[in-house]
Amino acid sequence: MNRRGNIVIAVLFMLLLSFSGLALLTHSLLHSKIIGARRGKWQVAGGLEQALLLQLHRYRQQLDNSELNQFSDPENDFFNSANFPDTRVGAILVKNSFSRQELASGSGFARTRIFNRLSAGRENSRLACLGQASVDLLKGDIPLAELPLLANREIAASQADYLAGKGVEWSAAIVPLPGNPLVAANCRPLLAEALQLEGEFPDWRQIRDKFNLEPGATPIPPGIFLALADGSVRAVFVQGDLQRLEFSAANGRQSIVFRQNGSSLELSYLPGRDSVLWSGGEAVNGYGFAEKIFVHGNIWAIAQSGNAAFATDSCIQILASGQMTVSSGLSGENLGLQKCQFSNLLLMTSKQDFFTADEVNADIFLAANAGDTIEAHLLAAGSLVHGSGTTKIYGSLIAGDIQNSGTLHVEARAGRFDFPDRFRLQHFQCLQNFCVQFVTEGGDE
Repeated sequence: MNRRGNIVIAVLFMLLLSFSGLALLTHSLLHSKIIGARRGKWQVAGGLEQALLLQLHRYRQQLDNSELNQFSDPENDFFNSANFPDTRVGAILVKNSFSRQELASGSGFARTRIFNRLSAGRENSRLACLGQASVDLLKGDIPLAELPLLANREIAASQADYLAGKGVEWSAAIVPLPGNPLVAANCRPLLAEALQLEGEFPDWRQIRDKFNLEPGATPIPPGIFLALADGSVRAVFVQGDLQRLEFSAANGRQSIVFRQNGSSLELSYLPGRDSVLWSGGEAVNGYGFAEKIFVHGNIWAIAQSGNAAFATDSCIQILASGQMTVSSGLSGENLGLQKCQFSNLLLMTSKQDFFTADEVNADIFLAANAGDTIEAHLLAAGSLVHGSGTTKIYGSLIAGDIQNSGTLHVEARAGRFDFPDRFRLQHFQCLQNFCVQFVTEGGDE
């Protein structure tokens, strides 16, 4: 009985081992099939992802090589299926789907974001790979905060490489600018608008009438003139070169001294209030000041007097059809406390004479002492010229070229809440801020 029982147990044990082996073999075969299926799916998904990345690369390359300013309505004329057709990569079809979102509009400025949603897939398969690229289009009068650092010329290298080669350092990343966009500034309408002249461009007859001078079509004599309207000084117009333009501030009051041909005139005011004091002959004390200065000529020295150049709330815009030289550091009243959250001064040059449209030298020279800080937005239609040493700029830097023997460090500042409305570039159109966000999604076969 014991022997028979042992035999039965041995047979049962062998059967158990056989069933276990069969189960393990079946599981192994099934696991191999699952791994094979997953490996095949991974290979397909990898192929979809590679096809999508290739199309994204082609998309950006086409943007880099395109001049969007030739289109009056690039949202429709450029970003469409005719320019970006669906593409086959072997058995994979990559589709483009465009949409748009208005991010900002009004006050002569618009930002539109163009989305291209790309999908890569194979026929009779639910597996798909999705990607999205977004491009921002800027149109109109571009706030300086949108383009804080720009070499305004066609360059073969990237903006970052070009600026680094010119000795320019910056604190934040430079947004890539496909297509080498150029700032298309026309300064003559700015003068006509500020002086409330009829037509798009100023002429000497209008200027003579505006300042109550003898009628005629000849240029007016050198001098400093106030453009008045509705109890306000809308602008200061300077005919001829200024030897010195001097800024100082104390207790919230802004002072600007104009030195021309051996004489001086001073304008002071509390920004945003009817508070003008003027040393000239015009009876404008108690007026407001729109903080705009136009110089039909060169400014040979722009300097700070005293401990501060600018009152906290100042927002001064200076436009010259000629050269400018910044001969000292320029800092606001509370620079240290506010860590330069905004800049109070815009210096801008025009390559065209205000009245004849003839080309003039429009360089901005930085001749401050090494280590000085210039709290200003610098827009040079010509070159920005800087010597040896290090100068820090708090604000925007846009120039047709940069000539620099030292180091320029740019701390771009967006400004306070009203900054975009008060400091703007006359600009037709610009493609900016190419941003790719890549994601993948997929379903089971």
